[in-house]
Amino acid sequence: MPNLRAICITALLVAGQLGAQGVAGAQASALLERTASLYTGARGLKAEFTQRVRNPITSSETPSAGQYLQRGPGVFAVRFSEPAGDRIVSDGRTLWVYVPSATPGQVLKMPVGASAPGGVDLVGQFFTAPSRRFSTTDGGVVTLNGTSLRKLLLTPRGDAGFSRAVLWVLPATGVLRQLEVTEHSGVVRTLTFTTIMRATTLPADAFTFTVPKGITVVDQAALMRGM
Repeated sequence: MPNLRAICITALLVAGQLGAQGVAGAQASALLERTASLYTGARGLKAEFTQRVRNPITSSETPSAGQYLQRGPGVFAVRFSEPAGDRIVSDGRTLWVYVPSATPGQVLKMPVGASAPGGVDLVGQFFTAPSRRFSTTDGGVVTLNGTSLRKLLLTPRGDAGFSRAVLWVLPATGVLRQLEVTEHSGVVRTLTFTTIMRATTLPADAFTFTVPKGITVVDQAALMRGM
């Protein structure tokens, strides 16, 4: 006959493990919601960042740096200082991707709603209804640049334009310090924020893109209509 005592003990251990996982998952979701509340309610968000893009296909890693601005979902701007002159700008209706360092002589124009490159729309892609849009797992406490941070692993419940994301946040406040996004192609984009200012005043033209003289506009929506 089966050892009933051993079976009971095993069942209790499994139940305990599942219970602990449930608590950890709930705590991770609660921390993600706390982080989201910091940024969705901000009138203006301004941050300095460094970025690493790892491409497993080419076995290459590309560094960059710059300034990140946001005013609500779908309204954001990335101004690169390295490489200088590159910009990604969205006014809530149109997304402009201008990267002369990679594709000189042209700018990509697309409607907002298309996935922003690398998940750069923090408020729209990560902090709007996050518990509904992501399954969140607690990755434990890790040390990053001498600071203890809580690691949150996000798996999209639907199509989010990427397959996985990891957030490193301050446990006590929910302030975001680092974001890593794994795209469907396998490209991994890691943004580390050195300073983040919330409720800051942003320039009136922060989310306006003016096409430079001599630059060709590649209109994605027009191309799709012509197919």
